[in-house]
Amino acid sequence: MSDYLEIRTTISDDAEDDLAQALCTWPILGVDIVPGIAGRVDIGVWIPTGDDRLADQIQSVLSSFSSDAVRLQEHVADDWSAQWRDGLASFEVGNTWWIDPHPDRGTTAPEGRRRLAVEPRAAFGSGTHESTQLVLMAIEEQPCRALSVLDIGTGSGVLAIAADRLGASPVVALDTDPLAAWEARTTARRQSWRCRPLVVAGGIDCLAAAGFDLVFCNMIVAEFTPLLGEIRRLLAPQGTAVFSGILESERGAVEELLEDSGMIAADHRKLNGWISIRVVGSAPPP
Repeated sequence: MSDYLEIRTTISDDAEDDLAQALCTWPILGVDIVPGIAGRVDIGVWIPTGDDRLADQIQSVLSSFSSDAVRLQEHVADDWSAQWRDGLASFEVGNTWWIDPHPDRGTTAPEGRRRLAVEPRAAFGSGTHESTQLVLMAIEEQPCRALSVLDIGTGSGVLAIAADRLGASPVVALDTDPLAAWEARTTARRQSWRCRPLVVAGGIDCLAAAGFDLVFCNMIVAEFTPLLGEIRRLLAPQGTAVFSGILESERGAVEELLEDSGMIAADHRKLNGWISIRVVGSAPPP
């Protein structure tokens, strides 16, 4: 079933204000006005599908302002996003990753690259943003095999999936948004290997066990700042944490926040105005 119904006709431009008054009491989604010729304008009224009575009433209102035919067209809400995704091309990240936005009709990764099938949808982390790419670059340089990994704010799950691809185990993908957790599970199932991160919908406080070898946190500074104490608790004493979603101008302030939380920045990486900061080791919690 379509999600929106578009009802269109052409009216005289001097009747536009009167039509607006006539429509203001109806539960419509919006009005589209396109200038025409010879003193005419093309009017489109958008309503949800499924309400035949409302559709008949809107058609009657439009007909009272115009002698032209009233035209109806149904639209699927996802039409525009599906067309946008169809036009996306696979792309390289770092030295080894190949991000493919078409899981069901994927392209073969070039020699020496590992394919990650990540279809851009509602959850953050399709691999196009610099902050995500910075962490993917850090992952490819990190010996991941048999290391425990925590991905905080996993979004689409791409970072957890990348760690799984390199042999990390166990891999925990955490997000407070149930929709993101669902998409992370879906993305994991679409990979060409048996990708099985443990996806958890909940806050960081739901993880009682500490001692993750690798922690990824790709979030804006305001979101991860309140979590720094918990992140330090969950990071193994000689573990590595990568923080991303940081603007270059925020580097000094973030490094101070990390130090105040018992974590010392080892180095950072830059990409188009964004940076990631890598922490190696942490002081034991007080």
